[in-house]
Amino acid sequence: METKKCPYCSEEILKEAMKCKYCGEFLDDNLSNERKTERESEKPKEIVVTKKNSGLVTFLIILAIIALIGIITGL
Repeated sequence: METKKCPYCSEEILKEAMKCKYCGEFLDDNLSNERKTERESEKPKEIVVTKKNSGLVTFLIILAIIALIGIITGL
């Protein structure tokens, strides 16, 4: 059996190979383009994470504690 080097990883593969068994790249341009399109459609959407305003929450909790202390002590 004749072999050739994979153009992507340089490993020896069969001359008739359509996909490298080492790096997984398709050697046929049409198959490679199809796989690239599949991979792009599988990419996760960008996730935007926003910070919650924990400073405001902390302030409100402290304010509520002070108010409760004032009510309990009768001030």
